[in-house]
Amino acid sequence: MISEPHTPVTIVGAGPVGLMLANLLAAYNVPVVVIERHHTTVQEPRAISIDDESLRALQIPELDAALKATCAMDYGSVYLGPDRQPFASVSPTSAEYGHPRRSAFAQPILEAMLAENLGKYPHAQIRFGEEVCAMEQNDESVQLTIQRHDGGQYVHTSQYVAACDGGRSPLRHMLGVGMHGNTYEKKWLIIDLKGTHDNFRQTRVYCDPRRPGINLPGPNRTRRFEFMLLEGETDEQVTDIDFVRRLLRDHGPDEHIEIVRKQVYTFHARMANEWQKGRVFLLGDAAHLTPPFAGQGLNSGLRDAANLSWKLAAVLQGRLPPKALGSYQAERPEHAWQLIEMAMTLGKIMMPGTLLKAKLIQAAFRALRWIPPANDYITQMRYKPKPRFTKGFFVADGADPRNTLVGRMVCQPILERPDRSLIRLDDLLGNDFALIACHTNPAQAFEGMPLLPFEQSLNLKRLCVTPRFYNPFPAAPGATHTVRDVSGEFERHCPGAQDIWLLVRPDRYVMACIPRKNGDQTVKQLNDLLQLV
Repeated sequence: MISEPHTPVTIVGAGPVGLMLANLLAAYNVPVVVIERHHTTVQEPRAISIDDESLRALQIPELDAALKATCAMDYGSVYLGPDRQPFASVSPTSAEYGHPRRSAFAQPILEAMLAENLGKYPHAQIRFGEEVCAMEQNDESVQLTIQRHDGGQYVHTSQYVAACDGGRSPLRHMLGVGMHGNTYEKKWLIIDLKGTHDNFRQTRVYCDPRRPGINLPGPNRTRRFEFMLLEGETDEQVTDIDFVRRLLRDHGPDEHIEIVRKQVYTFHARMANEWQKGRVFLLGDAAHLTPPFAGQGLNSGLRDAANLSWKLAAVLQGRLPPKALGSYQAERPEHAWQLIEMAMTLGKIMMPGTLLKAKLIQAAFRALRWIPPANDYITQMRYKPKPRFTKGFFVADGADPRNTLVGRMVCQPILERPDRSLIRLDDLLGNDFALIACHTNPAQAFEGMPLLPFEQSLNLKRLCVTPRFYNPFPAAPGATHTVRDVSGEFERHCPGAQDIWLLVRPDRYVMACIPRKNGDQTVKQLNDLLQLV
């Protein structure tokens, strides 16, 4: 059996999460190999909703603009009662992280785009038609026994392995990692259409106990319906073409258009008991299974990739100690489970057990319209858990967890450079750590800054942001860039920023708030945490 030279990272599974992780690692200059048992990326419709955090992560491999050109951008939802009359709507207008809160995309397009983009990196490759059939690991490496489509086998050795191999995850089973959570009793029929005649661009949610369902618009005149199976209905019955056509007739003008896919699914709300075992990490559906009611399954997987990728890169390149990898398990599960809980809550609204429950839910939501803060909570999608960590790879500042900037994703405002050209925050920061100062006078932006012993090792970029009503004079002393907060977004989302320096990680989470007064203690804590080699 042939053995290969060591690879820094091997990814098992070339779905959207595996390919995203590969692109991020390649962008961070880490050699990577992707193993995929199928012969191509997915060709049929799968996930169809992408959020602002995922689009932001796609900025790192510079794919966000290309994907957005294929998306139906910025859409919301309308909730309909059994009488088909709207009783609630969700239509967020904010773009705190630089992109619309919710857009429709096509998973085959995203996967093809990610796979093609890997071709520009000489240190990245995808091996289709190969399957992992055994795995062993020790303190130094992971050995994968891989079977090719022709039946031949070889041994592939890596420093780290990422299991992105789906909900049934063979690697998770090889590791002996169990899952906890629930499986929904009711099955759902998924119908994907091409060439819709319905030009309504919001999602319709049918909160009808007689047949709960969802009607989702997609890009390029595609449309998806999801209907709950009723008691006694079989998979064969509901996928019969006449049955499907009747459902379509009752829900719009698309009874006779092309059906791309019709399939029955069982939904899950489950999570792996461990996300890291030795040198192997679980990501995406291998780590968590999310009901589709909030469109967060794929997005949670892309968050996993964004969180783990820069840590692997920094450890492999000797800029962080290996213990930093343990923060993946510390940070990601809590937020992922919050999104699972949100999806389950939305499912209860969508699936009222009786007409009485449906009417009570409608009445409650209609009453909220008269309470502006409560109405905004719904319409602006503020019920979605914020991207923040309560524990992990950062230095807490002792502030209330609900108000602190530490452990939270920093906003992404539009900024103005001294030549008056506009740029997004992340496009300035690139792929490294950043130190951000907010100051009216760029010349004083970094005055009094304690010595940062880790600055060179982290390749730290310094950025001065002037408030909205102050011009960005040429770069502040010691700063890489000076820019202006065009609309006041940075000040609004980072209150008190003029009293601190923000240390931001490559995944755009705030690692520390260094006080302008007495910042030495925070710097010492950071240095202890980083323990650079």
